[in-house]
Amino acid sequence: MEKNSMVPSGDIHGATEESKSCDRCRRLQESEETAFAFLLALMPVITLTLFGNMGLL
Repeated sequence: MEKNSMVPSGDIHGATEESKSCDRCRRLQESEETAFAFLLALMPVITLTLFGNMGLL
């Protein structure tokens, strides 16, 4: 059997148990993740608008 290749984001960003327990740090991380998700959701609209204005669609 193959080991699961997924890595938790905390391992990548150096999150420790102390930073997870800090309420202020947790809220800041959640707001950053929300902002990033919102930006990713807007990427198709931004792309279509850019190429539409350039006449490539």
